[in-house]
Amino acid sequence: MKDNSPARQKVFEELVTATKILLNEAILDTFGHISARDPEEPESFFLAQKLAPSLITTGDMQRFNLDGETSDNRPSYLERYIHSEIYKARPDVQCVLHSHSPAVLPYCFTDQPLRPVTHMGAFLGDAVPVYEIRDKQGDDTDLFGGSRSVCADIAESLGTYPVVLMARHGVVNVGSSVRQVVFRAFYLEQEAAAQTVGLRIGTIKYLSPGEIKAAGNLVGAQIDRGWDHWSQRLREAGLA
Repeated sequence: MKDNSPARQKVFEELVTATKILLNEAILDTFGHISARDPEEPESFFLAQKLAPSLITTGDMQRFNLDGETSDNRPSYLERYIHSEIYKARPDVQCVLHSHSPAVLPYCFTDQPLRPVTHMGAFLGDAVPVYEIRDKQGDDTDLFGGSRSVCADIAESLGTYPVVLMARHGVVNVGSSVRQVVFRAFYLEQEAAAQTVGLRIGTIKYLSPGEIKAAGNLVGAQIDRGWDHWSQRLREAGLA
């Protein structure tokens, strides 16, 4: 998309950098995608055209309305409705990420709740909700978020949380900025890996409600440090 607005151009650049960071940190795979709400028109959002994420540039951004529709005739992601329905339901959300974060995936198909086990996961709250597509759609779906109705249910399952898991599929992270969502996605992956190991070792002492509140406030102020670190790792890898 061609647009000379500095605010929008900054969003495009952050979406490209975020995609590269998430790929480099092995959180995003071939089929994930990240979007951001239009900073000038909140009833719209930006998401790259349907491409392999490693190929995405600022020129690949498409603008969608909150019904997930665009006038851009380039191919669009099937799961764009995940983004549109969440932006519609959550005016506070400025960025949406859909991924198949490897360490998190086991919590998408087991009955073990994903809960914060260290201070870095305090943002998760008491436990991560799971959207179960079988509840309304039966057990013969393709497990995709390919329709508005399914994605409206995903947004409902998300509620006021920062993360929702899609049963037997993947993960959706949301936040108030692109940088916050990248930060949360990284530490969600770390928390899931740590919880899995902890379950093998012994009985986990999960964070208390008081720890979740206090640690969440402290860690939440460190987002730019994480972004700077992961951006430097991109430069060192020749990917920036």
